[in-house]
Amino acid sequence: MAYKNFDRDVDYSIRLDQMMAAGASAQEVQDVLDQRIRKATSDESLYQYAYDSAYAKARSYIDRHSGVSGQAGAGVSGAGSYRDPYAEQLSAAFAAYRGREPFEYDPEDDPLYQSYRSAYRREGDRARREAVGSAAALTGGQASTAAVAAASQAQDYYNSKLGDALPGLYELAYKMYQDEGESMLGEIESLAKLSASSASAYQAGQKLAYEQAKDARDTQRAMYESARERADGDLKRGQGVEDEAFDRAMAFLNAGVMPTAQMLKAAGLDRQAAENYRAAALRKLNGK
Repeated sequence: MAYKNFDRDVDYSIRLDQMMAAGASAQEVQDVLDQRIRKATSDESLYQYAYDSAYAKARSYIDRHSGVSGQAGAGVSGAGSYRDPYAEQLSAAFAAYRGREPFEYDPEDDPLYQSYRSAYRREGDRARREAVGSAAALTGGQASTAAVAAASQAQDYYNSKLGDALPGLYELAYKMYQDEGESMLGEIESLAKLSASSASAYQAGQKLAYEQAKDARDTQRAMYESARERADGDLKRGQGVEDEAFDRAMAFLNAGVMPTAQMLKAAGLDRQAAENYRAAALRKLNGK
């Protein structure tokens, strides 16, 4: 049964498990697996399920029950023994993606934020010192309320710039998190394609080996049939020759004439039998 679309309300993981438990054919499982992939890739929030452990389980079932390795490959050395060279990598990639922590942003853990903070603090301290120095120069070196206020404002300006940078740093961190996820999904998809390609190549090789073995068996069978036909023909021809020789010898004997030793041999008669035939024929010819 071929499926060309997918149903958004169907849990294809459950359906695949039920089909495999019931012993569905490899093609039936492949059709439903294709539906599951189309459903997952149609929605970004479901993309992680396109090539997950359920996919790996279904692919393993398909490889074990495919028509090439299970039927066409019967009798071919190594049939059914395929091992996916990408299985471990694919499994590890699945585990790494599914094991990702949810996105969280803590500025204290962000090296870029730490760099921004150090720079703004440094600039704030410099601005504060310059403001105090400028105010002191105007008052003859004496600190004043105006000088303290100016220094505080200068430092607050840089502190506020650090706060203004936080949203951008958050967005940058989130984008990096998303890009990492996309990269992991890309690796999974690439491995899945390599896995499928490897399985296809193996099945093609098994099919070729089966066809070659079948051709060899057919050739051997044809040679046997030809030899048997020739033997049957030779036997029939030999039987025909022997029958003709027997009829010829009997014609001689019925006429009371003993055939030559060569004629008797060709007819399959021994000398004594020929003598008995000839004696009976002579009695009949003489009316006795």
